[in-house]
Amino acid sequence: MRHFALTLTPEGQVTLPAEARDALGVAPGEQLSLVVDDEGRATLEKPDALHRLRSIARRARARVRRTTPSDDPIGDYLLAEDERTKSGR
Repeated sequence: MRHFALTLTPEGQVTLPAEARDALGVAPGEQLSLVVDDEGRATLEKPDALHRLRSIARRARARVRRTTPSDDPIGDYLLAEDERTKSGR
């Protein structure tokens, strides 16, 4: 486990040191996930592929509301799966 010092700016921003970015395998413009547990410990993670697919599906759903299946079965599945996980079914 490695530790990296970060400083919070008055605007609420932090800069990840190059060594931390390399350890996470991220580049500028990529999204990260900050997870805070009940004890106040924070973990910064690179989202997995499923998280990225769900994010794409949410953006697509926000742009186009479909009432019938399209010619994109994978996209339809991702949208349906996202709805299913949101509803807790």
